[in-house]
Amino acid sequence: MSLIPEDSRMSEISSADECLEAGTLLAGRYLVEFVLGRGGMGAVYFARDQAHMAEPLAVKELRMNCNPALQEAAVKQFHQEASFLYHLEHPSLVKVRDFFLDNGRYYLTMNYVRGKTLAEMLRHQKQPFEIREVLGWTRQLLDVLDYLHAQTPPILFRDLKPGNVMVDPEGKLHLIDFGIARCLEDGSRTATILQGVGSPDYCPLEQYQGGGTDQRSDLYGLGATLYHLLTLKPPPVASEVALSGRPVPSPRRLNPLILSPLEDLVTRLLALRKEDRYANVAQVRGALFKVESAYDRPKPAPAEVSEKPTSSARAKKPHASTQGVLLGGLTLLMVSLLVWLILQMKSH
Repeated sequence: MSLIPEDSRMSEISSADECLEAGTLLAGRYLVEFVLGRGGMGAVYFARDQAHMAEPLAVKELRMNCNPALQEAAVKQFHQEASFLYHLEHPSLVKVRDFFLDNGRYYLTMNYVRGKTLAEMLRHQKQPFEIREVLGWTRQLLDVLDYLHAQTPPILFRDLKPGNVMVDPEGKLHLIDFGIARCLEDGSRTATILQGVGSPDYCPLEQYQGGGTDQRSDLYGLGATLYHLLTLKPPPVASEVALSGRPVPSPRRLNPLILSPLEDLVTRLLALRKEDRYANVAQVRGALFKVESAYDRPKPAPAEVSEKPTSSARAKKPHASTQGVLLGGLTLLMVSLLVWLILQMKSH
């Protein structure tokens, strides 16, 4: 599915520069209604498929404003992105329906479903998200990353961040932008789908260096996203951390509800050297299980303060009336014994 933010309608097409006008019919079937978003490479439109009962769709446009050599490379990458997305099937991924050329521009059509990105939710959040909610989101993100990394060759998302994760009305997560995804080939070399580096706050150090990214690079983006959700602050940029020589500030200092297992998981995902991160999704799942177990562990009940003696105390300390009976019986026994002794002495 392709999920579009609920508040992402930027403008009506009639007022958007260089965008298609409302009522434009693409490929003889997709009727454009308004702009959903715009960027340097083009725009995303809300449209309806006239050949399929006016089904709502999102249409992504690739606009050509570069020299012929760069244009050829951009078109090739756009086709590559469309091709691999077209064949992917996962409930948390964009589902491409069609891709075509119309009037000198290239387009992808995708399913349209309303939702909000985690970035939009963060803008309105006054305190860190509830821990268990974040853990549930983490499991969903691990599922989709596992699916991508299991492809042949593995697909690296390379831009995992709150702005690229959509939450639909049912609470399901979806990755919504494969603009700089890569295919991992020959165990080390990556083939670019579209040009780009990534977002600095969520980008691992190796991604700045123009190569050497692998599955662990996506895990860094996951860690950076979790850090932001749990603290309401993005982690420091990886390059700045490397220059400072200081570790990433502990998320637990910013949110005391973070227990040690969760702190360890996030900080290991954010390790500067990819060799120090988890090796794969399976290892992260194992760590996540320990985190969930820590939060499921029942807390000890506080001791009740009571002025009344406990049953054991009452057993050790006889009641006052019982003490009186025992004392009276002992006195009577002593008097009887004394009388008996006096009588014995008189009889002799």
